[in-house]
Amino acid sequence: SLPTGGQTSNRLSTGSGMIYTLVLAALAVNAAPSTGRMSTRSLKNIPRRRMALNNRLSRKTRMNADLSSLPTGSTGPVPEFDPLNLAASTDEQQLKRWREAELTHGRVAMLSALGFLTAESFHPLFGGDITGPAIDHFQQIDDKYPGFWKALLFSISLFESYRSTYGWSDPTKGGGIFTLKDEYVPGDIGFDPLNLLEGKSAEEIAELKNKELNNGRLAMISLAGIIAQELINHETIVDTWREILNTEEKAALSLTDENFKETIKEVDPNFLATPKPDYDKEKVGELIKELPKL
Repeated sequence: SLPTGGQTSNRLSTGSGMIYTLVLAALAVNAAPSTGRMSTRSLKNIPRRRMALNNRLSRKTRMNADLSSLPTGSTGPVPEFDPLNLAASTDEQQLKRWREAELTHGRVAMLSALGFLTAESFHPLFGGDITGPAIDHFQQIDDKYPGFWKALLFSISLFESYRSTYGWSDPTKGGGIFTLKDEYVPGDIGFDPLNLLEGKSAEEIAELKNKELNNGRLAMISLAGIIAQELINHETIVDTWREILNTEEKAALSLTDENFKETIKEVDPNFLATPKPDYDKEKVGELIKELPKL
């Protein structure tokens, strides 16, 4: 027979009471301190975890980072270049991460720009079968030697794993996630096989690091231009430069051609005329001396 309304409500209330009792019991077990060696270790780790949490919170709240906190990178003619004012919306830890990324990508771009010129002009690897614009070399190598990129990717992962343990903090030891160590200088992974920094003063080391940064920035812009140019005309960058130089040479030689001069005079008689100076040549030296006063 079906239960009556009163029996149903009694069963529901009894079931609800059992659920509430089980929940309260579980909360009580979790809240109660455990005994044994594990409880002692967890209690000892509470101050360390609390300190790490406070450090992470303080890093997040300290905004408006100062570009001068970075030891290098601010060079002329535009020191502390930040046209988008990105430093105002971040902290110094994030600023260090950006510098780490800038240095890493700059180093890769310098090697890549050199690799473009070298691979398109001289390519002894793979039996000389890889030719044409460098933007097509990836597909050519993958078709002929499919295992090459897998081996290269594995090698890169080994280097990146070492770099991550060298400068990045360990979250399992109280460090933040995706944060650099406080004592770590961006880009300084101790790699100096030629001992270029040995015996150098702090000023000389800073000058070398600034040169690396500036050349890396230039390489990133140059590499983007090289890739864009090869995507447009699908020719090697060396052939593109050769065409540009030949065009400029022909244009320069045409200026000395007599037939060209006569043609230009018909279009614009004053085009090849030498402008006459309308100033006193004797006063040029005096005017130059007045320039610093301006």
